[in-house]
Amino acid sequence: MKHTMMAPVQGVSRAVLALALAGSCAFAAAEATSETPAEDAVLAPVTVSAHGVSVPYDRTGVCVSVLDTDTLRDKQGITTLSDALTTVPGVFALPGGGSNQHGNVSNIAIRGISGNTATLTMMDGMRLFETTGGMNSTPNVIGRTTLFGLGNAEVLRGAQGAIYGGGAMGGVIWMETPEGTADKPALTLFNEYGSFDSYTGNVTAQGRQGKLAYYVSGTYEHTNNDLRHADGSSPAVKHAGRYTNAAEAVRLDYHANEDNTLTFTYRREDATYHRAFPYVLYSPTYDPIGQDTAAPTYDFRSQLVTLKGQSRLNKHVTTSLLVGYYGSDSDFGYDASAGNEVRYNLRNVQADWRNVITWNERHSTTAGIGWTRSDYASRTTSKGSTYSSADDTLENIYAFYAEHRYSPVKNWDNTLALRVDESTTFNTLTTARAASTYRFNRERTRVFASAGRGYRAPGSFQRAAGTRNTAWGLYQGNPNLRCETSRSADIGIEQAVGENHSATATLFVARTDKAIYTYTDFNTYPYPYTFANSTGHWTSQGIELTLQGTWEKAWNTGYTVAYTYTQPKRQDNYKDKAIPYSTRQMWNADIHTSPLPGLTTGIGLTAAAQRMDYGLNRVDDFCTLRWYARYEVNEHLSLHLRVENLTDEKFVSEFSYHDPAWSVLNPGVGVYGGCTLSF
Repeated sequence: MKHTMMAPVQGVSRAVLALALAGSCAFAAAEATSETPAEDAVLAPVTVSAHGVSVPYDRTGVCVSVLDTDTLRDKQGITTLSDALTTVPGVFALPGGGSNQHGNVSNIAIRGISGNTATLTMMDGMRLFETTGGMNSTPNVIGRTTLFGLGNAEVLRGAQGAIYGGGAMGGVIWMETPEGTADKPALTLFNEYGSFDSYTGNVTAQGRQGKLAYYVSGTYEHTNNDLRHADGSSPAVKHAGRYTNAAEAVRLDYHANEDNTLTFTYRREDATYHRAFPYVLYSPTYDPIGQDTAAPTYDFRSQLVTLKGQSRLNKHVTTSLLVGYYGSDSDFGYDASAGNEVRYNLRNVQADWRNVITWNERHSTTAGIGWTRSDYASRTTSKGSTYSSADDTLENIYAFYAEHRYSPVKNWDNTLALRVDESTTFNTLTTARAASTYRFNRERTRVFASAGRGYRAPGSFQRAAGTRNTAWGLYQGNPNLRCETSRSADIGIEQAVGENHSATATLFVARTDKAIYTYTDFNTYPYPYTFANSTGHWTSQGIELTLQGTWEKAWNTGYTVAYTYTQPKRQDNYKDKAIPYSTRQMWNADIHTSPLPGLTTGIGLTAAAQRMDYGLNRVDDFCTLRWYARYEVNEHLSLHLRVENLTDEKFVSEFSYHDPAWSVLNPGVGVYGGCTLSF
């Protein structure tokens, strides 16, 4: 099938041309300030939590990117986590997972090898991961999380999330609810309307009252999406792609004194998705359960509660205790009155006791113990069939972890981390990581390197001997499944270039052994899925290049350009095939400027070439542009406008196995605008 598909060379050419234009604008701005003497560039330290505790960015050898959520949301008009992840080098996130677009799921691949089950999502210290293998939380979390009510967000790339255990073998997306501050407006109101009957509204209140800091955020969004197929058709059902979501986030921090803090967080989502024909694996003429004549409702609900106490016992020891609960319910009811519905429920309870010991200026240690209880349940009945299935699986994981930091000289930092997990379903499992970074040339140059080992254990659902019926078809468990493991390494250099500019180049290699995958026979219905370990290994190697900077005296112009090249390949029974959901080449760029007081405008680019879907089918290359503008009328009112997919690029986001004409296209051009009130 070919639908407005760009050849790889054409896709690359368009992306390179756009990047070149961005670069020419940037260097033109540089000439405007050529008379200003260059000052020593300073790579500003950014506090991150890649090590479980706050560490300056330039003192970690781990390959991590920190998302500036305030800038992405308030300046560039990026409001969803999925879109924000596309700005991270080496990360490819496809909103909607291709088939259902915004609001359902979002598939992710990091450096071409880690997928939805290899990327761990964390919120406020809680693992938002389904350890039993029956429900994939990661794409649901990414697909429905917005940047409203979200503070720090970081992405660890590669098997570097050793301190977080299973599920982090390919990467970690670490997020937290922000703490209320007194130096920001106490109340913010955001409203935005746009194409496809879209609306997003948010109310945020924050501040401090004595020893108590508070942050409260409420968000509501809805859209009809833009459901189109490769043959030009659209679902006949009105509001077929309707998506609504109401989300709340609360954080309270009680600072008893400078050494003792108690933090409480609460997050909730209540989302609904309508889809006339939910799975692109079918064709419009193959409708075994009659869904093409109605719009079934899929309901997604989740709640997250955490309580954390932190105390500085003395100048050498700080201790903290975190307890939390995460519940997620998914209801794929087609017609409950006719006995046709699918329900998934997940209940996670977590406790984590962490201690940080500073021995002296050269040595420090972080060590702790943790417990995670994951309870997964499912219930499925099928219309017109005599079978139904139910499942309830439980797993407990007890963990010990430690990381030691050693700085033999002022500018050289080294870390070594080890974690041991004792699982009630898979015995003892370990992860490890080592990292090093060195700064020299008046700290204008930094070299860094890291290596890690991760794992993902098959869950009870995947190893069950029986056959279970789910929303996707019949699943046959495999009791002989083994753990899949990953190893990765990277080495890079970060160099200050002139004033307020820097360039980074990172070489990486990753390998997965005994990868767990599913296969099925699409010639029969219901489709019998089976789990298996790969007979060989999956590998990916490549390079990440970034260039970013600002010219403060040239209309405060700033830019970011990133390019990632990977070679994802399977060496197993699908020898020399690419890895599912992998992308060989990725570009993203942004350039913005402020030609008038209060006005910021810019253009962004996202492009990808040589993409593969889950079935190892080649999917269209693409190159999309977005334009955005924001005008601060006064200190209380700001207006914004953005245009997504500026050139109305049409490409298949997911291929249909049964009928290429039924493949789903990406959303077309969309215009969105609104205002922000601050008091």
